[in-house]
Amino acid sequence: MNIYLELLLVAVVVVYIVALSGWTQTWLGWLSKALHRAVKGFRPFSCAQCMTWWCCLLWALIRGKLSLPVVAASAGLAFYSITLENILIFLQKGTLWCIRKLNELWTQED
Repeated sequence: MNIYLELLLVAVVVVYIVALSGWTQTWLGWLSKALHRAVKGFRPFSCAQCMTWWCCLLWALIRGKLSLPVVAASAGLAFYSITLENILIFLQKGTLWCIRKLNELWTQED
């Protein structure tokens, strides 16, 4: 598989886990309890942009594909992590809307 496609997939997974899944709020809650004070963020682990950058670089290093163009692609994916987050939300909401409309059509036929 092309390294750039792999980096895009890494970015999608990271953005989902860090920004959309609720996992970040869960472990920050655990950390807040352990430290007996509110922890709002713990960069880079609570930041989708930071984690996209570091995970893409780590992935490229593991695959032996680290080069200047790959670093630039990693930077671009990190820069667009908020955009990627919104695209994922749009896809989810759009899919749900389509399912609701299909459900309405099918239930009207009865």
